[in-house]
Amino acid sequence: MKTIISDIDILAWMTGSWSGLVDGDQIDEHWSAPAGGMMMGMFRWLKNGRVYYYELLVIEPAPDGLVLRLKHFDSGLNGWEEKGMAVAYPLVHASDGEAAFERGGSFRSTRFVYQRISASELLVATHDRKGDDIVTSEFRYKRA
Repeated sequence: MKTIISDIDILAWMTGSWSGLVDGDQIDEHWSAPAGGMMMGMFRWLKNGRVYYYELLVIEPAPDGLVLRLKHFDSGLNGWEEKGMAVAYPLVHASDGEAAFERGGSFRSTRFVYQRISASELLVATHDRKGDDIVTSEFRYKRA
C-alpha cells in the first residue's frame, strides 16, 4: 500500500535562497515557506552572465499526495512546455531532510532528489533515463 504524503510542512527545510555553480555557471534556486498547503520555487541557470534557462516550480497537493510541477522558460519568458501544461513529478519519498519526486512511478523518466546536507547546504540530483542508461546531474547549493 502506497503512503500518501500530503502535509507540505514536511518539506519546510527546502525554504530559502540557494546558490551554486555548475561547470563555472551560476545557478540559483529559491523556495518559499509552506503556505496555503503549497510551496513556490524558482530555478535560474546563467551561462556567461546571461540567462541559459529558468524554471517556475510549485509543490502542491493532488489527489494522490504532493506533486512537484514545473515549467521551463528561456529568456523573454518563452515557455518550453505547451500553454497550460506543466511537467508533474509526484512525491514518492519524504523524510526530514530528503524528498524524492518521480515522473512515471517506475523510474521511466526523471527523478528529482532534494537532500539537505547541512543547514547551509542543499543537494539536488536529477536522474534521467536515456535508453537503458540513467544519467545523473548534481546541483550543489549553499544558502545565499
